[in-house]
Amino acid sequence: MSLLNELEKELRLRETGWWGRLSETIPELALLSGTLQPPEYHGEGDVAVHTRLAIELCPADCDPDLLWVALLHDIGKPATTEKNAQGRITAHGHANLGADMAGGILARLEMPTQRIARIRWVIRHHIFHHSWQLQKAEDLSKRQRAYLVDPNFSLLLEFLRIDSLASQDNPAGMQAYEFYKKLYHAETT
Repeated sequence: MSLLNELEKELRLRETGWWGRLSETIPELALLSGTLQPPEYHGEGDVAVHTRLAIELCPADCDPDLLWVALLHDIGKPATTEKNAQGRITAHGHANLGADMAGGILARLEMPTQRIARIRWVIRHHIFHHSWQLQKAEDLSKRQRAYLVDPNFSLLLEFLRIDSLASQDNPAGMQAYEFYKKLYHAETT
């Protein structure tokens, strides 16, 4: 069994000690522990806690790419997280950096390039809903409509659900998921 297959099995089964075993193989994961997040959006704790929750929320029979997105979606936060003078915690640019880092990690694990591209796309765009700020379907631009029908959007939408559930005490995420789920279905059916 390849290392990639072993790690995917580890992500699916989540047996005792799974996080430690993954962190030994992917040392970048160790940096997630202690990386702060804004408590008003992430009542669950630091980036490592949030990441573990996201993985645990993935169904055992889910698309394996969802597991990798859940594992690596915030891998760029340790390098981008800052606390300003007012105490506000930000991680500007973490999605872009995380997509690049994920690409390197997955290439190291010899994942096929098409899968890497798909996972990177979802990680790069996993916070799209923060910048769109849509209130109703009529506000969608042509570019946003094209984005909704991208072949990767269904994985992004499923990850938005997982990420929102893993962001405890933040109902806005699930509201965004429900809104974009309706838009997605309206555009693709």
